[in-house]
Amino acid sequence: MDTVEARYLKGDREPATSSVLVSSSKYLNNPLFRDVYAQMGLKRDGLDLPLAYLVPEMNQAFNECTDFTRVFTLLEAEKSANPEFAAFLNARFISDLTPESLGHHPAGTLGAEVRDFIIRTGFDIDFMFKGQPANDFIYLNKREVQGHDIAHMVTGLNPSPVGEIALAACNMVSNGNYFAPEFSVERNKHNAFITSTQIMRTALHYPAVLPTLLEAIAAGQRIGAKLKNPLVMIKWEDYFDLEIPQIREILGIEDAPPDNAWDWTFDALRG
Repeated sequence: MDTVEARYLKGDREPATSSVLVSSSKYLNNPLFRDVYAQMGLKRDGLDLPLAYLVPEMNQAFNECTDFTRVFTLLEAEKSANPEFAAFLNARFISDLTPESLGHHPAGTLGAEVRDFIIRTGFDIDFMFKGQPANDFIYLNKREVQGHDIAHMVTGLNPSPVGEIALAACNMVSNGNYFAPEFSVERNKHNAFITSTQIMRTALHYPAVLPTLLEAIAAGQRIGAKLKNPLVMIKWEDYFDLEIPQIREILGIEDAPPDNAWDWTFDALRG
């Protein structure tokens, strides 16, 4: 690009000058956010560290940039405007999901799938926001964590690197359709972060995976668009004695990807 072309794109104005970085974006102004966003978008996914290694830094960056008083105000406004959402929050239902508590569910049911997943992987399905939630905001986060792996199972957007982004797309669409725009931002910004950075580093370093990643995002979008409620509001425990195809029919989940369709991306997106 020559200087004439560059000037055409930049226009006649110049940004204000300052001895420090100045932006109208609080995210760009935050050093941690700039750093972790750049790392997540530009790095390779090596075998030396877990894929989620930078998630704690991402969460801290969002915490530093979040006006929690405003978030709580938006949440209360959403409760006032949406009795269904208010009832979900007021019920404060939580589960104790262990192999023992799930032991009575027959083979082939969702409850058995969750039990077998915990035994097979050794994962703690309730690994964050332990104990009783102190407020509605923490309760929302707790239930999202409790239901995350179950959502992968039911939607068919499997917990591969590509499936994680597909589920993020599903959540962004369903949140955007259900909540007021200002509150949906608070439900979607982590999903947008991991989606945008995954697209960039895949395009830069793993181009053979990029078409599949974009197809997965489209699949998540299609599923999310047909959901009546965001996945976080679904009480999965009510479906534990049903098989996954039955649950998909009830929830309107169509065209789920074939089982294990994206498992190859575990290896393709590393190194």
